[in-house]
Amino acid sequence: MSISLLFKSLLIISLIIILPFVILVRIRLVKQTDPYIVDSKENDTHRTAIVFGAGINSRLSPTKVLKDRLDKTIQLYQQDQLDTILVSGGPARSTNESLIMKAYLEDHGVPSQAILVDGEGVNTFQTLVRAKEEFNIHDALLITQNFHLPRAIAIGKHLDMDVIGIAADTVNYRINSLIYWNFRELFAYILTLYRLSQYSGT
Repeated sequence: MSISLLFKSLLIISLIIILPFVILVRIRLVKQTDPYIVDSKENDTHRTAIVFGAGINSRLSPTKVLKDRLDKTIQLYQQDQLDTILVSGGPARSTNESLIMKAYLEDHGVPSQAILVDGEGVNTFQTLVRAKEEFNIHDALLITQNFHLPRAIAIGKHLDMDVIGIAADTVNYRINSLIYWNFRELFAYILTLYRLSQYSGT
């Protein structure tokens, strides 16, 4: 048996063994965080939103997924459900994702003084750690898609933040994209557990 064939065989066997465990962890996570995912919130609570980055395209505009998150945020702001919005992203193309997010919100009527910008929120874990430690946010409404909310909420709870989530699924996504995103989440949470185990706070 060649080395490459042996490697592929070991990889397949490892996936067969590991995948059921990872799926069970995901199911448990979804059940635990489901009570914190809401369709609407009380007007006087969680008036700071955290909006997670999701990429910008070649035109330096938000991707479809990110636009969905931002549009949901705009809707809630216009309904007087929010006072402050933290947009979080990292370096992307020739700019920073968070700046594109801020500009999009401003173009749709959200005043700049209501927007906080985190240009170093390169992933969900860093976004929430920085929200707490750098921006002194301890309770927040998390705005992202359904597939992402369980992990985001779990991180917030592990950081002793009072968080709830609202899904930003206002458009239809391709089936293959949904499958990919949900499959990725299976392993992303395992990585998150490791990061949390290394986190000591400040």
